[in-house]
Amino acid sequence: MAVKVARPDIGSVRLNERFLRERRVLANLAHPNIAGLLDSGVTEDHQHFFVMEYVDGRPIDVHCDTKGLGVDERLQLFFDVCAAVHHAHTHLVVHRDLKASNILITESGQVKLLDFGIA
Repeated sequence: MAVKVARPDIGSVRLNERFLRERRVLANLAHPNIAGLLDSGVTEDHQHFFVMEYVDGRPIDVHCDTKGLGVDERLQLFFDVCAAVHHAHTHLVVHRDLKASNILITESGQVKLLDFGIA
């Protein structure tokens, strides 16, 4: 599990709204290539949090280079990324921060798209 907590030192209403929006977005995106939301709530001191699937993986570029993947293998990963992005788009969500560090590949080779914070 990975826990994300709204920072108490940033009391901005706008940032709190973004945090809650990210939680709503994740709640609606059930896909094998998107890190899933497991739970959410509010702490005793009124801090919002959500619990996500923990992804033990490497950024897609590091994974490809470390494994020495060829074009066909890289394209398959790209197709999996596209499937995750398409799923988000069908739910009217645009990621807005697609980059290698937000696309992790597990040791088994599964793509996991992360960080919908600015979706």
